[in-house]
Amino acid sequence: MTERLVPNSARFPDQTIDDETLLFDADTGNLVLLTGFGSVVWTHLLAGADAAAIAAGVAERFGSEAAEATRAFIGELRTAEMIVPSAAPPEAIVAVVAWPAAFTAPAIERYDDIAKIIAMDPIHDVDATTGWPRAAPDGEV
Repeated sequence: MTERLVPNSARFPDQTIDDETLLFDADTGNLVLLTGFGSVVWTHLLAGADAAAIAAGVAERFGSEAAEATRAFIGELRTAEMIVPSAAPPEAIVAVVAWPAAFTAPAIERYDDIAKIIAMDPIHDVDATTGWPRAAPDGEV
């Protein structure tokens, strides 16, 4: 029997907007951004899917390299305590979550200067290509 992992929602409240998931680390005050396929993995975990089943679904749809990247990403989530083991039995019905058409490697971005991010003007202080919460390089605003 595999270990059941669930989002650590008490410590990491989340909000998914478009294809990115924002997490707020209540212990450190840091902002965490899940990009690429990371948001898809998070949504599946929130819906009650098992980590092994997510990796198997990725392998079936996108191949073994994508599945390995997904397993590594889930390991990073576990190491960072964004997902934790659960003794509770899984939900009887797992919500159905759509799969995207393409795989983009999942990534975790951490922002430890939340005050600077909050103070940033999302129209004038950001890089036009990457957008908020990434500040524009000096002199490019």
